[in-house]
Amino acid sequence: MSDINILFNTLQNSLTRNEFVKLTLSKSLRKSEGLLNVYMRLFLVDGKQIFQFKYRYKTQELYKQFTFVEALVEIEKLLMETFRAGTLFTLSEDLLILISKKKMISYRDNAPSFRNLLPDIALQSNVD
Repeated sequence: MSDINILFNTLQNSLTRNEFVKLTLSKSLRKSEGLLNVYMRLFLVDGKQIFQFKYRYKTQELYKQFTFVEALVEIEKLLMETFRAGTLFTLSEDLLILISKKKMISYRDNAPSFRNLLPDIALQSNVD
C-alpha cells in the first residue's frame, strides 16, 4: 500500500506556510449510508487551531471539531473505510488522493484552485 503520509506531510506544510484552504473527501463507497462528502476547514479558537469537519448527508449536515492529531486519525479512517477520493486545497497546489478498491493510494498534483484563504480563515488568522 502507498503511504498516506504524503497527504499528511502536505497538509502540515500548508499549515506551516499558512496556505491551507480546505480538505474535501468524496466518492463515497456506500451511497446507501447517505454520507455524500466531508469537508474540513481550519478555525482559530482562543489562539488554537481547530479543524471543523462538516459531514454532508442527503438530508442533513453534522459538524464535529478535532485537534490536528485527531483530524489526521479521522481523515485516515474516512479515506480507508468510507471514501475513494480526497482533495487538499492549498494556495500553492491541489493534492488529489485516490484510494483503489484494493486500498492502494495514488496522488496527483494539480494547479491551485484558490488564490486566497477562505474569508473566515483569513479574518481569524490576522487577529494576532
